[in-house]
Amino acid sequence: MKNIKLISIILIILSLAFLGCVKAPVATPTATPTATETVKPTVVPTTVAPTPTPTPAPARLPAVYKVDVDDILGFYRVRLITSTTPPIYNNYTLNINTGDEVIWISESEDYTITIVSEQGLWDNTSAKLRWNTQRFNYTFNNPGTYGVYLREFPKVKHQKIIVTQ
Repeated sequence: MKNIKLISIILIILSLAFLGCVKAPVATPTATPTATETVKPTVVPTTVAPTPTPTPAPARLPAVYKVDVDDILGFYRVRLITSTTPPIYNNYTLNINTGDEVIWISESEDYTITIVSEQGLWDNTSAKLRWNTQRFNYTFNNPGTYGVYLREFPKVKHQKIIVTQ
């Protein structure tokens, strides 16, 4: 048994001697890719100038004109009801726009007055004003020049109405 002990001790010594001589495996470095910075182009935001939109003209409301009529003076006074701007009425000529309304009011105390359109725009029976303050109205929807007169008093100066757009 002495031999086994001796062999064991020798083996241990030899193994310890050779243990330091064994080369440990060395890790070989692997190439790691290095990140290269990519240059991004600078994007400058461009602002597109807005296209100016035309400002619409304010919608014009139709005007209402009152015309006083009698058997002596004819179409003697015009008043604009829907605005503070005085109407343009010179030499029995009234300038209005399409869509405007004219109201003729009888101021005659004694006579019937019939408002007649030279162009036949309305029925003469509806434009017959039989008493004082009776009214007849008409809305002019088409541009043009229109003549108006009193059927019972043809010598009274006729009224001209010029309608523009």
